[in-house]
Amino acid sequence: MAVTPLTPLPVAAAADDTNDLERMTSLNRDMPTDVRNALSWLAHLLDASLPLRASEDSDEFANRHLNRGGVGLVALCEHLGPLTGSVIAHSFGDDMRLHPPIEVAGLYSDESPAWDLLDLPGGDTQSMPSGLVAAFAAGTLADVELVVVVGMNWKPSRIVVHARAEDSTAAQAYLDDLRRRGREAESYLRGRCLQVRGDHDDIAVTPIDVPTANRRDVIVSDAVWRELDLNVSALFTRRELLTQMGLGTNRGMLLFGPPGTGKSALCRVLAAELVGDVTVVFCDARAIGAHMGAVYQELTRLAPALVVLEDLDLVVGNRRSGREGGGLHDFLTALDGVMSSHDGIVTIATTNDVKALDDAAVRAARFDRIIEIPLPDAGLRASILRRYLGALRDAIEVNAVAAATDGASGAALRELVRRAVLVDGDGFTTATLLRLARDGLGATMTGQYL
Repeated sequence: MAVTPLTPLPVAAAADDTNDLERMTSLNRDMPTDVRNALSWLAHLLDASLPLRASEDSDEFANRHLNRGGVGLVALCEHLGPLTGSVIAHSFGDDMRLHPPIEVAGLYSDESPAWDLLDLPGGDTQSMPSGLVAAFAAGTLADVELVVVVGMNWKPSRIVVHARAEDSTAAQAYLDDLRRRGREAESYLRGRCLQVRGDHDDIAVTPIDVPTANRRDVIVSDAVWRELDLNVSALFTRRELLTQMGLGTNRGMLLFGPPGTGKSALCRVLAAELVGDVTVVFCDARAIGAHMGAVYQELTRLAPALVVLEDLDLVVGNRRSGREGGGLHDFLTALDGVMSSHDGIVTIATTNDVKALDDAAVRAARFDRIIEIPLPDAGLRASILRRYLGALRDAIEVNAVAAATDGASGAALRELVRRAVLVDGDGFTTATLLRLARDGLGATMTGQYL
């Protein structure tokens, strides 16, 4: 139960005897909250000038536990990043389990201590403190008394260690050790697939399942695969040599083309092939606009890393057309930073229309290669149809259907086969496909498939 102090009664406040003051302070600390609140009301009834007990914040909590005889206090702060802060908080949670604190409260005395769940490899889930303040006796976390505050929902999130001024060296040593253990624990994120979602105020990082896509699932030209292998896989393979030669180990690629041509699917295939040796981070549009600087900064410790930025045009618009995204400046600043000061990070961005992006976002220093993923030609359309027709492909005149679907994306062809199954089951024919293509494929070809 959180313990909150009562405003000292006049008799105690006026006491000159140090032992009596210490006894009253100890009694006040150990007093149940409901008793303390009742005494606060009683004191207020007897003397209206005495304020009612108000909510105690974390600084007051620290002052109550550490301020003996008016000594000065210090507060040492460690800011927690959006990707890796949770592992430092988890390390502190381990300390709490090993060394039960004297007292634990929420960040305010009328709040409960907050704990969140942290997903660990192998499906393991453990709890970590996210919003609390805890007091520790000497000989537990350090040789001196400490009060530790965890505020994962503060902006920015942070851990604060309070100590008496003369104990600042011991407090700093504990914070350094906590930081070291947190950095070592970050390895649980390295080599995993992470999803970053955000808004203007916050960011959430979640480990996700590795995509199951493979190259057989995405039919594009051999030229596209060669570019991807050269600009992504080869950079990671030859990272050490590039470093030795001083040529830099960061790279940016922009994939553009109509909806449904497989841009996102290509990114998933790369993620499936590289994860394990490479940390893969998928960022949504809101995270791109508001938090990319922080994400890239933390990826320095998790490199080599592949960053996937989908639907870039939703964030980085074109100033000339009046479609500038609100995150253009922040995005350009973050991308300039990763290209100049980080190592081992490849960024792949996707957009349906490269002309919708601001010129400053696509210049060579930010994206080394801009690769078009066009609508498939007749040969690729036939290959895509065979892929989706499966065991039924021998009964279909695939080349005839491919010729009749000029302008169709891979996603549109998949939908064509799906509709044929819905109409005629496994008895659909070439005529079924041609009729459906003639009657309604136009709307499907321009649908918003990524």
